[in-house]
Amino acid sequence: MRTISSRKSDRVKELVRLHKKSERHTAGLFLAEGPAVVRVALEYSPENVREVFATDEFLEEFLELGAQVTQCTTEVIEALSGSITPQGVIALCRIPVVEVADICEKPGTLVIVDGISDPGNLGTIIRTADAIAAAGCLIFGNCVDPFNDKVVRSSAGSIFRVPVARLAALADLPPGRRIFTLSADANLSVNDVEFDSTPVAWVVGSETHGVSADWSSGRLPVTPVRIPMAQGVESLNAAVAAAVCMYLSYLRGSGSGK
Repeated sequence: MRTISSRKSDRVKELVRLHKKSERHTAGLFLAEGPAVVRVALEYSPENVREVFATDEFLEEFLELGAQVTQCTTEVIEALSGSITPQGVIALCRIPVVEVADICEKPGTLVIVDGISDPGNLGTIIRTADAIAAAGCLIFGNCVDPFNDKVVRSSAGSIFRVPVARLAALADLPPGRRIFTLSADANLSVNDVEFDSTPVAWVVGSETHGVSADWSSGRLPVTPVRIPMAQGVESLNAAVAAAVCMYLSYLRGSGSGK
């Protein structure tokens, strides 16, 4: 078994660079932290787990799970960790290559995140998408990287179960789905939407700016909708708003395959 005992080792320096988006996508690799997250990775996406770095506390468990494990000191895990309280296990994983068309061909609700910069919100949206057996998640506009370590942790491992791809342009979105954009100014309430068997795509923007103007350009048939709220309330958290909409279409059976 390999061991790393110094946080100043070249291997540690190489791995720490993966906390930068440019380094992650150049290498095609990212770090996933925490025993629960790494267990999900090994169960649902073992082909993408390259190596597991663990303290003595977790060595036996992850060896039994079939991982290639490198024994590390607590100090090394702290150096590799992106969290305030490291959890003793970090996995080096390959960024999966997923095509937009492959996601859109799947049954279930599709969620498109547009310009969401908060990693906790994106991770929670991916986790919710997992809970409703969504087709997947598309990243549009200037969003936080879905393989950011905070997004991965917030997803509670769902990043390994929910296919995620970048939507570079609206023209890349195949037809066949009813597309709803969330807007506080929309006339139609989500509660008044009549769902049928046609699969749905929800477009969720940032709390500050909403969805981008691309969605109102007329290039796609899009229906703006709002979530009804009590008087005086300006907006919902983006992840909460996405959850409300995803569960609405899921529970009403719109292309969910449930």
